[in-house]
Amino acid sequence: MSRSNITKIIIGVLFALAIVLGLIQHNRDPYFGSNKTTYQLAAADKSLKTYFDQAKDMAKQADLKNGTTFLAVGDIMLSRNVAAEIKKQNDPALPFRQMADILKSTDFNFGNFENPISSTSPVIGGHSLIFGAPQKYTTGLKDYNFQILNLANNHAFDQGLKGLAYTKDYLNSLSIKTVGAGNNLDQAWTPAEIEANGLKICFIGASYSSINDGGKTVNDYVARIDDVKNLKSSISNLKSKCDFIVATMHAGVEYVRQPNQAQTDFAHAAIDAGADMVIGAHPHWIQTIERYCPTPSSPAEGRMPAGQERLNCPNPKFIFYSLGNFIFDQMWSRDTREGLALKISLSKTSSPALQGPKVPASLEKIELIPIIIDNYSTPRPATETEAKSILKKIGETKNFLVP
Repeated sequence: MSRSNITKIIIGVLFALAIVLGLIQHNRDPYFGSNKTTYQLAAADKSLKTYFDQAKDMAKQADLKNGTTFLAVGDIMLSRNVAAEIKKQNDPALPFRQMADILKSTDFNFGNFENPISSTSPVIGGHSLIFGAPQKYTTGLKDYNFQILNLANNHAFDQGLKGLAYTKDYLNSLSIKTVGAGNNLDQAWTPAEIEANGLKICFIGASYSSINDGGKTVNDYVARIDDVKNLKSSISNLKSKCDFIVATMHAGVEYVRQPNQAQTDFAHAAIDAGADMVIGAHPHWIQTIERYCPTPSSPAEGRMPAGQERLNCPNPKFIFYSLGNFIFDQMWSRDTREGLALKISLSKTSSPALQGPKVPASLEKIELIPIIIDNYSTPRPATETEAKSILKKIGETKNFLVP
């Protein structure tokens, strides 16, 4: 049923309630009947009008819409050759400038932060697989509206445990919230909440690994995608207070177009537990998008075959297995220079006069914004021709998605 039809039903019910309340009030009048005086009739009409006015006000409140828009991007790395370009230009905002209009058009922005921040051992230039972003080069994150970042990734421990803790604390000092890492496992799985225009959007983050060893090392500081118990528990605890839940993962095989089983298992488990969307990073390529039908309560419904979800599933959830790179220095191939940003629009109709369970936000639209990275550091919106080519690689023909 459409929102407009629901609103019409609500308004109808409220007006009917007004009439009933008015009649009840009149029946309480001992003079109600054929002998009612002109004065008493006028008073009754005034009373009834008051109920109608109250019903109109309630109906207006029931149709009040709150909306918010946020941008989600892939891997952000401000170390190595990105840092070298920033140093050359003496401009910490360099990686963000070509995307400025888009980054500042939203209520907030989200991304995967691929490197710890270092004030003592930054990594500038070269080809090291150990990252460390110079602290003074990270100011663009706040200036360009990043309010939440995922820290769960395979470079989380590049500067050791102290470096991870320093990164989290420093970002928090900039009023940037983080997910996926903490001083213990409970903190690592603790969600972050962003409130914008009356909506509460909640994020959790997890990674296949916290060290570049293929996921062999396990610790209590970074959430892992195979920890299904904590995944389900975290999401379950959010359902009653969040309008929209995003699960983000850092996982998959690098430089391939399709997700692996670990990615699929995490994404499906997250949505089955109650997440509204899954956003991934790590492969350095954009990967395919899945429209997933949550496992139904009725076994007869079942999950839809690939390619049929959108046609047959009443409420498909989007899984973006990898958004590719956003700010990175992998200039050696076209695919690693390409990324995808998502401009996600949500709305919610408030109904303060009505009682009942919490109503989640509605996903209005997702704008797909293909990007190209230039000069080892700087993403820009793709041209129309470039954008079509990028979207074709993942089987998409339009630059927007709707549920």
